[in-house]
Amino acid sequence: RESEKHYRNLDLPPIGDIRGPGRKRLKVAMVVNSVDGLHTDPDVAEAVRDTGKLLESLGHHVEEIDAPVPDSFVDDFLDYWSLLSTYLLATGKRTFDPSFDRRRTDNLSRGLARHGLRKTYRLPLSLARLRLSKYVSARFFRGYDVGLTPVLALPTPELGWLDPTQPYEVVIDRLVHLATFTPLQNATGDPGISLPLGVGTNGMPIGVQVTSSQGHEARLLEVAYELEAA
Repeated sequence: RESEKHYRNLDLPPIGDIRGPGRKRLKVAMVVNSVDGLHTDPDVAEAVRDTGKLLESLGHHVEEIDAPVPDSFVDDFLDYWSLLSTYLLATGKRTFDPSFDRRRTDNLSRGLARHGLRKTYRLPLSLARLRLSKYVSARFFRGYDVGLTPVLALPTPELGWLDPTQPYEVVIDRLVHLATFTPLQNATGDPGISLPLGVGTNGMPIGVQVTSSQGHEARLLEVAYELEAA
């Protein structure tokens, strides 16, 4: 309810009926590597940079920059995610059904809950920084019209690579590196669109993400139409 009230009060512009590319040439911030200290897979990085070159050929200004988030973001987001699992395991019988059995949950859920209990003391500051991320984002988008990033840092893995019955440490390390770009929009509320603009050496499609500030979904659709036409 509070979230709905928040978004009603934003007074966001209507998206409208978007049926083709926009005319405005945009300033694009391209981010290839995230803040987790691990580099994006070469196939994925190439797909993002090729998209940047395509946008430049269409008249847009593209600038490669470092990830515009603080180094603490990954830990902060993990702390918040862990809070959700801690709550799930503690209240499952009441939240879902009296038959809920926490012993039958997977290693990932239990590991996140353990992390949440160990790191409870960090939550107030972690949550405060996540809330502030929307202001960091707003400042960033005063200098750029859109962001260009990978959707995932790695090519599509084989089935079972993220099997949640594996040891928690294995799964969480893989998840944090794989899905390292999209959590920012979860924290800021900014829109993003995933476009299939590359193919890896394994033959699987590679997604490239275009993001913008709150209320600019129309801009993302216009960019998507333009890239599709090109």
